[in-house]
Amino acid sequence: MNGLHRNDTWLPLWEPARMTREITEGAVFQCLDPAARAELAAIPEVGAKVIGALQHPKPLDICMPVLNAVLAAQYYEVFQALQPPRNLAVYEPCVGASNPVIVATEAYSEGAASYLTINLNRRLRAQLQPRIAHLRMPIRIIEDNAQRALAHLAPRSFDAACFHHAVNDILQTAVSEPRGMDTTAVDWFPSERQMIEWLAEDAKAGRLAQRGRPELMQIVGDAARLVRPGGYLLFDHWNWCRFIGVEWFPWELFYNLIPMTRSWIAESGLPLSEVRLDGVDPQWFHILRVEA
Repeated sequence: MNGLHRNDTWLPLWEPARMTREITEGAVFQCLDPAARAELAAIPEVGAKVIGALQHPKPLDICMPVLNAVLAAQYYEVFQALQPPRNLAVYEPCVGASNPVIVATEAYSEGAASYLTINLNRRLRAQLQPRIAHLRMPIRIIEDNAQRALAHLAPRSFDAACFHHAVNDILQTAVSEPRGMDTTAVDWFPSERQMIEWLAEDAKAGRLAQRGRPELMQIVGDAARLVRPGGYLLFDHWNWCRFIGVEWFPWELFYNLIPMTRSWIAESGLPLSEVRLDGVDPQWFHILRVEA
């Protein structure tokens, strides 16, 4: 198992003190938008909040500016450990309004990378754009469903595909569209409980094999074709403590989204091999290398 290479010594990833430095003064901090940097600078006892942001499930008193920066630092350290090209090309299906992968890519490449996402929801895209407008690297956002990725993109044109908290969004979209919800135009977060309830209903009834798994595996399979041999597919998911015991929330399903995805990919026969990194919990993070 590999970790972060520093001074010829392999270190475990996501060590709290190092990540605190990265988000308060280091490469990740420098790539945050001005508003996020100002928020972080005003927060007392950031180190303690970093520890909370690294916990699984996430505690109730989480500090969102710290959490967002820590998520970016996690991807930044994974990039450092895997050592893709500094001018890497990154594909992210279903980014929504979340910028950690984008910030990590900018920080790792020092602005030399390129980034592309297929982003379905228009309102989330509008929320994302002000948070990334300051970055140096070229960023392209395609408004479409990620199931149509190969209609827009050429095979073997990326070094990494990142599914940052995206598995649940793909599954939620898959079960919601047939029920009449327009996930392109809907106000996502006020509608998300309904999506999750439908997903829980289908999971309990054993219907994910018919609706959910096929859509997810098409997007994953397309990502494997879009990434060059030797490149990587990265997946993460995390849960909030506050959903433990909530009647409508499918806790066991969400707790096991990454292990479930790992199992589905293993059964798919895609040319992918798992990579384990020291310090990265496989319950919440999954790394796959694309084979030739």
